[in-house]
Amino acid sequence: MEVFAGMTGRADGFLWGAAVSAHAVEGGNFGSDWWRWEQRPGRVLDSASSKVAADHFTRYREDFGLARKLGHRALLFNLEWSRIEPERGRFDDGAIEHYGDVFEGLAAAGLEPVCALQHVTSPGWFADMGGWAGPEAAGLFERYALRVADAFGKKCRWWIPMLEPMHLIEMGYLERLWPPGRGGVLEAATAFGNVVQAHAWAWRALHAVRGDVMVGASTRARRFLPLNAHSAWDYRAAMRETARCNHWLFDAVTAGTWPRLAGFRPADVSGTADFLAFSYYGAEVVKFSVFRPGRLFTQVVDEGGRPVRNPQPQPCAEGLREIIDAYGRYDVPLLISGNGPGTGDDWTRCRFLLDHVSVALDCMKRPPERGADLRGYFCYSLLDGFEWTEGYGARYGLIHVDRSSQARTPNASAYLYRDICENGGVRRGAVDQFCPGWDEREEKG
Repeated sequence: MEVFAGMTGRADGFLWGAAVSAHAVEGGNFGSDWWRWEQRPGRVLDSASSKVAADHFTRYREDFGLARKLGHRALLFNLEWSRIEPERGRFDDGAIEHYGDVFEGLAAAGLEPVCALQHVTSPGWFADMGGWAGPEAAGLFERYALRVADAFGKKCRWWIPMLEPMHLIEMGYLERLWPPGRGGVLEAATAFGNVVQAHAWAWRALHAVRGDVMVGASTRARRFLPLNAHSAWDYRAAMRETARCNHWLFDAVTAGTWPRLAGFRPADVSGTADFLAFSYYGAEVVKFSVFRPGRLFTQVVDEGGRPVRNPQPQPCAEGLREIIDAYGRYDVPLLISGNGPGTGDDWTRCRFLLDHVSVALDCMKRPPERGADLRGYFCYSLLDGFEWTEGYGARYGLIHVDRSSQARTPNASAYLYRDICENGGVRRGAVDQFCPGWDEREEKG
């Protein structure tokens, strides 16, 4: 087997796989705050609806079989809280039975589950009580976590209480592009405190039912570049955003370190992360803005300095290396929980995968004193689906989903990734077949 030098690093038990988000692919999630949010025109590109999405709720066994045929060893997914607890205090036996079947389907397909209790969406009744800024938020989530732990705790080793909660707080309370679409700094600070407390209580609930359980915290890691590299104001803005997005949550759950601007401080949250999971999609440009006190005086901009409210990160594989290096200092295992471009150009997806997987494998090969304990890599996404404000305009799937027929068709990138998963490295033959010209670009660069 010919493997590019410096690009092999296969580890026994390494979790190669893909990720999906329940609301994005399941369809029919009518009890959530996001379903209500979608109904108002102008909030989602082309007024798209998640009513059907990728119909994964009924086709999950087919999708698991496809993932296994494509060489995956694991799947990162989330349960839908609004299905399991459609009304406050009432848990739906049918939904619990369904997700029990999901776990069984994953086991039958030979896929290791990495399961989040929540991602982006919340039950409508929870939103009506103030959502994550509400006074009962952490306790309500703890009750849900206890029910999930009782039903599924022994079916899964790897758990994430909340997937990327910092991004949810930003988009919902600061940018107001997601539910609840209102609030500000004080509400965001309260939500952060509740999220950290809820994470810690969920960590304890899951640890109570399985001795070898791994319960981790999650964030959407972002690389921020100052618009003017010579401006101390822009540089500090980039550093503030890096700290807020990439480190506030991890500092709290690993060491109990608390940012001054983050509201009330829950007790007994340190040491509640057995691993850290992070997604990464690229670099964003920021500048200092005196008109943005609610965003710590920071504005995300395009390369010309024009404000951008819903930024689309630009691919930047070296940013992944920087983030892995930064997270190595926490001295706990790491999972790359989401990585991929939203594009209809599959050659671009192939190149993105090769660039980023190569960085991850290179980091794995370092000696222990310089390395990070990387345990898994999850491409986002297994399937095309409903991508929040972008609707169906952003295609992240290794597997293309036809919107009219729901037919599944693996892209060339899916077969390239299969080769990576099966061989633990990047083979020249696979590159020549699926992404011709990639290594030539590297040599010229």
